[in-house]
Amino acid sequence: MIRKLVAAVVAVIVTLLTIQVVEVLGHLVYPPPADIEFGDPDQVREFMSSLPVGSILFVGAAWAFGTLLGTLAGALVSKSNPLPYAIVVGGLVLAGSVTMLLIIPHPWWFTVAAPLSIIAAAILGIYLAPGLRPSADTEE
Repeated sequence: MIRKLVAAVVAVIVTLLTIQVVEVLGHLVYPPPADIEFGDPDQVREFMSSLPVGSILFVGAAWAFGTLLGTLAGALVSKSNPLPYAIVVGGLVLAGSVTMLLIIPHPWWFTVAAPLSIIAAAILGIYLAPGLRPSADTEE
């Protein structure tokens, strides 16, 4: 029980760190203007409409990689079924992304693709995770 709780915490931490690192890389490649006021909805709307596609793809990649690596981390630490970690991590990232998509206007294609990529990353994590665990034939 403790191992699964620790695994869930590790999964969430890995998810958040991955998202943060990929988004920071995106800001290094596509830096936002220094004078933008993110509290002003009109400025944010204008900023989002002028973003290059690559900048938006970094955000989608962050959400997807965070989901994938978080699921794998949870399964690796727990040494058990990855499904609960995919549900927890995927659900949290999906909830956060939908919130961001509702608050900040994004291109229509990203609004469709981002949630689908998060779900796909969680499913991929489920399928990749068994390869992380030792087989039943080997001793620990």
